[in-house]
Amino acid sequence: MKLNRWLIPAALAAVLAMAAGCKKDETDTSKTLDGTLSLEMPVYVQVGYTKTFAIDTLMTVTCPEKYPVGYYFTDSETKKRDTLVTVDGIVRKPTFTVTVTDSLASRTLSLTAFVDSKAKYANKTASASFSVVKAGVDGTGSITRFDTAASSGSFTDPRDGQQYYYTDNGGLSWMRQNLAWSGAGHAFYDYEVLSDIFGRYYTWEEAKTACPEGWRLPTDAEWTALKAGAEPGKDIFGLAGKLMADLYFNGTRMWDYWREVKISDELHFSVMPTGYALVSGDEFEFQALYSYAAFWTADEDGDKAACRYIFQNKDIVYRGWMSKSEFATTVRCVKEK
Repeated sequence: MKLNRWLIPAALAAVLAMAAGCKKDETDTSKTLDGTLSLEMPVYVQVGYTKTFAIDTLMTVTCPEKYPVGYYFTDSETKKRDTLVTVDGIVRKPTFTVTVTDSLASRTLSLTAFVDSKAKYANKTASASFSVVKAGVDGTGSITRFDTAASSGSFTDPRDGQQYYYTDNGGLSWMRQNLAWSGAGHAFYDYEVLSDIFGRYYTWEEAKTACPEGWRLPTDAEWTALKAGAEPGKDIFGLAGKLMADLYFNGTRMWDYWREVKISDELHFSVMPTGYALVSGDEFEFQALYSYAAFWTADEDGDKAACRYIFQNKDIVYRGWMSKSEFATTVRCVKEK
């Protein structure tokens, strides 16, 4: 499954306890330590992020036979063991600090509790995995294969200094990146470090006023005008591949290959499959990452608004009516040239 290539927050938040126990008889080779280890890290962090763990808050394991318990950290990047508490129970270092370097990949920290091997107790280990991300589409960030040279130009949002590339089509300039203004909307799973990479997810009411000054939501008719001969108010056939870009996130291809879709990014929209969110009160349930891209239009009808969306295996830009308040998705702003 494609989602296996992503760090799913629910899975990453779980602590992996690796303890083994046997019957206490003469054939025992290991026994079980008491207590549970816990280790937490944000699922997504940016380059330069640091976090310090105090060992006295992590020493939650005891030995039934009163042997001293030692603790050490291991880091999948350095592959080194850093002992904070020795097998004699002596605190060698009171803290452990992880520093995120410019390595855009998944990384795992592990904390292990252990006793003297002669006691024949199995170690206990807790792990926390996270992904290092970096903004920018110039080839040095998490998103690669974005052709900046194909842009008609770029501009900076004066509200937050965010830079956007745009492409001219007909009488309009279209953003080539999803709007990332943090004055409204939500980041993917509320991980703010992803806002500058995927853009933010807005309800329609938020999207209506989220674009920078001089920019606005495109109408459904303006989406239709991207394909000659397309029928207003209908699905647009033969357009999706011309909007989709073969982008990679931390080295992982975002759109899967489908024979029916030729990804060319001919119109330089550089669409990536960032999915959407279902909204219930203040809760955002994110779905369809790596398989859907969706964008609000300015068209509305009562409590619904028109949305244009792409599914990975069809060369079609679909049209649907979504709840203004119970659906949130990404935004591309336009302005008159």
